[in-house]
Amino acid sequence: MEKKVKVTSHKKNLAKMHSMKLNDCKVVILKLVDELLDATSMMSNSPSIKEQWSIHLVIVNLLSKINQLEAEFDLKPLSQRNDQSIEKLTKWATKNGAILNGVEIHQFENYSYGMKANKNIIVGDKLVIVPRSLMMTEENIPSSPLWKLHSQDMMLRNMPNVALAIFILVESLRKDKKSFWHSYLTSLPLTYSTPVYFDVADMEALKGSPAFEAALKLNRNIARQYAYFKKLFQLSNDPASVILKDTFTYEYYRWAVSTLMSRQNTVPSSNNPSETVSALIPLWDMFNHRSGSLSTDFEKSNNVCVCYADADYSAEDQVYIFYGVRTNADFLVHNGFVYPDNEHDAVKIRLGVSRSDPLYSLRHRLLQTLSLSALSEFYITPGPFPVDGKLLAFVRIFNMDQKTLENWIQLEEKHCLNLTQLDGTLDPALEIKCWEFLQVRISLLMKQYPASPENTDKLSMFQQLAYTQIQLELTILKNALEYVKQHLDVVLKP
Repeated sequence: MEKKVKVTSHKKNLAKMHSMKLNDCKVVILKLVDELLDATSMMSNSPSIKEQWSIHLVIVNLLSKINQLEAEFDLKPLSQRNDQSIEKLTKWATKNGAILNGVEIHQFENYSYGMKANKNIIVGDKLVIVPRSLMMTEENIPSSPLWKLHSQDMMLRNMPNVALAIFILVESLRKDKKSFWHSYLTSLPLTYSTPVYFDVADMEALKGSPAFEAALKLNRNIARQYAYFKKLFQLSNDPASVILKDTFTYEYYRWAVSTLMSRQNTVPSSNNPSETVSALIPLWDMFNHRSGSLSTDFEKSNNVCVCYADADYSAEDQVYIFYGVRTNADFLVHNGFVYPDNEHDAVKIRLGVSRSDPLYSLRHRLLQTLSLSALSEFYITPGPFPVDGKLLAFVRIFNMDQKTLENWIQLEEKHCLNLTQLDGTLDPALEIKCWEFLQVRISLLMKQYPASPENTDKLSMFQQLAYTQIQLELTILKNALEYVKQHLDVVLKP
């Protein structure tokens, strides 16, 4: 009897010590969260890449400390993706009105899970039908524990995707009863390859790419949102905060955000069909991407999402859908993959007219005639015509002298459109300046990229993604540079 008392007492003491340790962890975490909020707020108005990288390193250091402390709470992964969970997903979805016609979820080599044809399929066949009732959207929030906080918090009200990410966590972590979407949520990927999972070396591998700045911004925003909600849940006692007070971690939040970024689609709002809302669509989001045409529609009359076959498929083939017109930089940052055969790929280039330019007002006025701003982003594309008319017009206006600017400003708007034409009848001297400007600019862009690694086999999975992205961008830029040189040779001919 005495031994039992001693054992019970010892367990209680251990539990008490563990509880005290966790409370101490919470205090330290909240102090680090305050530092994280400060770090994500100290950006200047027009930060250089060097400044953004410096702040990123501070953020990474703080998150590393926070992750170590939050690991003490021994929280389990929210997903249990395996063949059993996929089977449960299919049973739950079809039980609640979804229809699979000729396809089934299957694990493919190098693709994880995707959709496989289980019979011959003809282009235009209806493959998957998902009723609205199965989708997770912000319109489900009013009937969830998140509603009270959502109605009070400005960030949740004004940023629907942030609210949907928090909704995912509330439904994943609620203890009163299983979420309606439990079978869906536990079938999601355990982790993702979006840049919020990149370590410092992974991020460095992206330097030079336009995706680098986008990835820095994404990491900064997610870190700030995490810090904001970490404090909010500690200070609030609404139903959602009660669920998340001791369970909300950075690891969970980046998982929820990556789930949403990589899998969401838009559907018409049930409250206002002329507007759209972001949605997670079970089963539909199991299709992998390849180039083609959009083959998903929302039938308002039946309140269902319908996915059609975009091509003919034989039984056992993997069936794909087209995710939409996006560059590989967009795919990498938001979906965590790069698609080498992306016909819509492009390299973003940012050009601006300095306000200190003595001719700024004239350049700005002429740019406005063509619906261009003094600071504009353009895309250099693959193929035979990598420089579009808008970029060409901007470069021409950027290189004009005062007299030329004044002459063009006097012309009617329809005549100014000649500035966007490749064969516009313009001053040869100006054309030489423009093509030389583009040659220098593209060359400088190419020099910003890091040297190719000696052994790509030693790269991490994320570094391999970055390397592939950079090689694709360099191919586009090399093609554009050759194009510019050819035009420069033409205008230089006597």
